[in-house]
Formats: sequence, C-alpha cells, structure tokens
Amino acid sequence: MLDLARTSFYVGLILVPYGLEQLCYGRYISRNPARTAHQPAAVLGGYGLAYLWDAAHLAVLIAAGWRLIATTYPLTLWQGLGWALFLAGVALRIWALRELGPFYSANLLVYDDHRVVSCGPYRCVRHPLHLGTTAQIGGLAFFAPAWLAVPAAGLSIALTLYRNRAEDRLLLAHLG
Repeated sequence: MLDLARTSFYVGLILVPYGLEQLCYGRYISRNPARTAHQPAAVLGGYGLAYLWDAAHLAVLIAAGWRLIATTYPLTLWQGLGWALFLAGVALRIWALRELGPFYSANLLVYDDHRVVSCGPYRCVRHPLHLGTTAQIGGLAFFAPAWLAVPAAGLSIALTLYRNRAEDRLLLAHLG
C-alpha cells in the first residue's frame, strides 16, 4: 500500500531540486531581445545528440521515481550517496548557469559579442554544466537497476566528452 506522506517526501527529494534548477534557467539566463536577436557568429549543429542525454536522464529519473514510490523499504546508504551526487549536480548546474548568464545556449554557438566565462565554477572546471548533468544522471543511476544505470551513466559520460570537445573546438576557432 502506498504511504502518501512517505511518497510525497521521496518525490520531493528529486522534484524540488529539479524545480529549483528550472527556475534558475528563467532567472539567470537573459531574456533580453536585443541580446538574442542578432545572429550568432558560428553555430555548430543544434540540440542533436543532447536528446540522448535527455533520454538517459529520463530513464534514470523514472527508475528513481519507481524506487521511491513503489517500494516500501528505506533508502540504502548507496542510494543516499546517489542522492547527494544528484544534489551536487543540481547545485553545480545552478551555479554555472548563474555565471554563464546570457552566454548559455542549448546549442553549440558563439555570438559576435561572446566571451569565455572564467569565474565561478568555470575557474576550476572547464564545463561545469556538463559535469553537473553527468552527476545528476549518475546520482539517479544509484536508484536504478544495473541494466539501466550502467548504459545511462555510460551514455552520459560519452556525450559529455563529445560535447566538451565540440565546444572547445568551436570556442578555439572563434575566440582564440
């Protein structure tokens, strides 16, 4: 039988951090029409392979939701560590979004007035948004069965490495 209080608490462990991250997209990313209206100097593809990232994220999110809602046993230490990793990923993404501001785009592009951001988490990590996404997927994978967790985490790491290299090439070619 479903315990509504327990279920609400566990669902909140995942959905509240996600909600905060989504609010930050609206708050820290400039919606200034003058900033977004001019043409980018360079665009390297669209969202493309990131849909696979989203699929991996969704798969482990569903598995985590199932684990938290449909089972009655308490979280294991392993799952608690996964949740902490997930939260660290959310926090890193929020911090990176705040520092990146109007230079954020889901697409690989460089605007005419683009600059390399080197403050906040970008002082220590070259691609904190990607690292945060991988931490989120990896953390949620702790809740999933191995047959789902390993491919989802592996796909996330592979896409992170690919996307990092593509962004580095694009930035180097246009910003030096």
